[in-house]
Amino acid sequence: MQKAKLLTAVALLAAAGCGGSSPLRSWYVDSLVKVFPDDQPGTNELRDQTWLVAQNGHVSVQIALRSERAIPQLGIELTPPEYAGRKLEAEARWVNYVPVGSNPPGTPYDELARPAPGLFPDPLMETGPFELKALVTQPVWITVYASAGTPPGQYKGTVTLIAGQQRLPLNFTVHVTRAAVPAVQTLKVTNWFSFSYDPATSDLQRHYKIEPYSSQHWELLSNLGRVMAAHKQNVILTPVMPLARPAVAGGSIRYDFSLLDKWVETFRRAGVIGTIEGGHVLGRSGGFFDPMVVPAYVIEGGQVVRRNLDTDDPRAERFLASFLSALFAHLKEKGWEKQYIQHVHDEPHGREAPIYNRYAKIIHEYLPGVPAIDAVGLDQDIGFFADVTDIWAPVLGSFDHQFDKIRAHTAKGKEAWFYTCTAPQGRYLNRFIDLPLVKTQLLHWFNFRHGLTGFLHWGGSSWAPDPFTNVQTVINGNRTLLPAGDNAIIYPNPGKLSVLSSIRLEAMREGIEDYELLVALAKTDQAKAKSLAQSAIPHVNDYVRDVTAFRKLRQQLLEAF
Repeated sequence: MQKAKLLTAVALLAAAGCGGSSPLRSWYVDSLVKVFPDDQPGTNELRDQTWLVAQNGHVSVQIALRSERAIPQLGIELTPPEYAGRKLEAEARWVNYVPVGSNPPGTPYDELARPAPGLFPDPLMETGPFELKALVTQPVWITVYASAGTPPGQYKGTVTLIAGQQRLPLNFTVHVTRAAVPAVQTLKVTNWFSFSYDPATSDLQRHYKIEPYSSQHWELLSNLGRVMAAHKQNVILTPVMPLARPAVAGGSIRYDFSLLDKWVETFRRAGVIGTIEGGHVLGRSGGFFDPMVVPAYVIEGGQVVRRNLDTDDPRAERFLASFLSALFAHLKEKGWEKQYIQHVHDEPHGREAPIYNRYAKIIHEYLPGVPAIDAVGLDQDIGFFADVTDIWAPVLGSFDHQFDKIRAHTAKGKEAWFYTCTAPQGRYLNRFIDLPLVKTQLLHWFNFRHGLTGFLHWGGSSWAPDPFTNVQTVINGNRTLLPAGDNAIIYPNPGKLSVLSSIRLEAMREGIEDYELLVALAKTDQAKAKSLAQSAIPHVNDYVRDVTAFRKLRQQLLEAF
């Protein structure tokens, strides 16, 4: 039976081509245009099969496949683009589909890739060969990298589809331009991951079944770091308190920071650090509107225990004085104090203001010179926030008419990033699975357009038990259903003790590279860089939505050097 299936696949492939009435059809689609299972042959076909890339930059090539009959084992062989004896780096993967049950509330249908429910493309799968199901359109994703110093020119590559002994070659061209992505990245980028050992998170056991801080754990962290560094993340959320080993000595608590050291060195070697992003000092007893607490180590019965203390408990301030002093001394000893930033409390709001202000001052006292960073909504009174927080990360959509506050803050020599988290929805940019990918790439054009220097997102890997069948997790005590993909931008890959990328992460990387090109262009032609950014994003939720129009702007950017 298996032999008969393979012969069928061979027969299909032997007759296949890019036109006519062949059983297998293939056509190129812009990588910012999502391919869906029910797309008919030729849907959104890209006629120009030349892709532009900057030196030290990436470009994505997407091929759609559809067959009248199933091909049980379809292999992909990639011949990297070559010109004058020089080859570019290239990788081929296939795009998996995930179910999206609902669209973000209040988001018009014309802002979506398509309405839910349905299957949407997102995970990039590294296994092969794969099954091409009958009458299901399947995207294949080619990532091409032109290293620094690659000579400009037309590089010719080939993707070959393989079934048994039959081979179908598909040609494409990558044009390396004179533009070069700068070697040093200036944009700060962080996605939060839950791969530390904390009883509140179960990713290590649920998805990888490994013991905390075992050799496999460190291998996983190293592999995670390499994937994220390759996608331009240069800030890593670091759970400093769980990584500090407390012990009673002479009636007080002393801290062993060896796990913290290994954490930092692991991510440094992987290329992510960058910046060490210290985890939040304050928390909440439950959901978003529940009382604030201070997670602390205290001595009870001669033993160290962890307690969530009330913010008025005098032990809370004593703990912070002890812990932060020890942490700062260790950072100075390692020479990391200039690379370290510290969170106070996530998304402070309303009645939390006086508590936030009080504890932020305590943190500054014991971490002198260390910038405080937090996500906040600028649509509230931020007087409590402004004077004690050095790096603002306001949620996109909360500062449409308040750029004056941000500019006043940066004029003092401070920083301003922005973040996304369930919001914004409606007509704003974001990276949800059911939104067009051009929105994701434009996130970092937005950074340049409005003088912001960083991006933060909470959901790096907050997976459901099965991340490939549930991309809409529930938070806040099962009261809030997240938009699709808000919880994660990568997928687990336990077999390799690593993670899988997504087409959203690929688009984000290309957007980060665009940001760096705009920064570089502004040094020699500021008017041109500003003009391109303003054309792409006239205002906060007014931006180019047509992929062809965006590609023209990006071509102008790449040809401006």
